[in-house]
Amino acid sequence: MKNKYFKKSKNWIYIIIIIFVLFLDRFSKYWIIKNTKIYEIKKIFPILNIFHIHNYGAAFSFLSDQKGWQIWFLLIISIFTILVIIRIIIKSRKKEIKKITAYSFILGGAIGNLIDRMTYGCVIDFIDVHIDDWHFATFNIADFSIFLGIIILIRINY
Repeated sequence: MKNKYFKKSKNWIYIIIIIFVLFLDRFSKYWIIKNTKIYEIKKIFPILNIFHIHNYGAAFSFLSDQKGWQIWFLLIISIFTILVIIRIIIKSRKKEIKKITAYSFILGGAIGNLIDRMTYGCVIDFIDVHIDDWHFATFNIADFSIFLGIIILIRINY
């Protein structure tokens, strides 16, 4: 009986990862919206700023200069991607721990950004990593979670 319960309880770690990512993402974006103005910059460290922006496109502001159709397109792509990832997780074998963990990080991030698109029509970004005048694309916790999941997938496949 204990062994059967233990095997089932391992699945909770993936749900906890997804919920943890969603909590961090939602809390951080809520804090940004409540405590900073759009385009406001707050210096945190020499290479890190808080920079509140709204991304109406996808990664690296892809499609953000469009007239609004991209919001619906990106919503559909996000929902489709989330459903595909859920299917991958469900179909994965229990022993594929790293793979399921990676997809859990990706799923948590994808859901976080989908909530933004549905709520605001854009994604709230605020993490600005820079070296002097060179700035990496501004991102958020959900984006970082997706990136982390992709790195894990790459790592286990190569």
